[in-house]
Amino acid sequence: MQNSRPDPLLPEGVLLHREKATLWPASANVLAVRDSEGLSLVDVGCGHEETYLRLKEFLASQGFRIHDVHTVVLTHAHPDHMGAMRFLLQEIRPRVLLHPVEVPLAAEPSRLNQTFGMDIPFRYGMADIPRERADIIEYFRSLCPMAGAEATHELEPGGELRLGEFTFQVVETPGHANGLVSLFEESTGLLFSADAVGEVVAWYAPQSGGLTGFLEGLDRLEALPAALLVPSHGGVSGRPAEEIARTRAYLLRREEKIIRQLASGPLPFPELVKRIFKNPLIHLFPGPQIIQCHLDKLEAEGRVRLHGEEEGWLVELVP
Repeated sequence: MQNSRPDPLLPEGVLLHREKATLWPASANVLAVRDSEGLSLVDVGCGHEETYLRLKEFLASQGFRIHDVHTVVLTHAHPDHMGAMRFLLQEIRPRVLLHPVEVPLAAEPSRLNQTFGMDIPFRYGMADIPRERADIIEYFRSLCPMAGAEATHELEPGGELRLGEFTFQVVETPGHANGLVSLFEESTGLLFSADAVGEVVAWYAPQSGGLTGFLEGLDRLEALPAALLVPSHGGVSGRPAEEIARTRAYLLRREEKIIRQLASGPLPFPELVKRIFKNPLIHLFPGPQIIQCHLDKLEAEGRVRLHGEEEGWLVELVP
């Protein structure tokens, strides 16, 4: 059971349904904003029925029913954030808002195979399964089921979103998803960072904005006068600047580790992945995708060179 008491750090009118677990396949936290007509939810969690029932129990503990929800804002079209739409839409028909590039992904979740970069391990000969079996939706099915949902409205990147008494700035924070958005409320200093910043640093792929997009999104968040950070995974923090800096430092340490591995000479791409990620369970996803993001950035900076297939996909430092 989640704590039913309102978080004392949150402004009046804002509730947080926090999931206890933070590591994948943990369901995302759900932000709820009260108004005179009922509730708006930011994300809804995984597509397990028990996850949805926990959300309903939380709302009941705050004096609300699921029928009081009139608006759902989805920070991006990933299963731990919108999987529970399969159950919610059986009961209500709320407004559903998404970033424009996430709208087709939510409507047809199989498209996530492209944005998750599932072609990358096959490109480098790292996959020991048929390509047709590398289906990210099947991977999610038992861990954190996905569901489709049609958006009724699009979020305006850089625009404003009115929820209850609050006006949120829609901040693009790609890397983990091209249309990932964070929400910032200036009058209270509340920053809902979604997967851009949290207790766990999210994976990233070239087709989802890459490392460069991730870092640029952190720059946008760092420029905001945030006083309170609410992540999708983890607890509320009164030190947003420190949390953002910690995430950036984590990403750059991984880059430094790649450089150190290449210092003694060129390495085949698969070997580099295995040296950075010791766990073989992530050698199909998201290890290769993350390493590709770093190499894309380092190549653009003229610091590494990736040789083609005929040379064994070798990665080397540029002298």
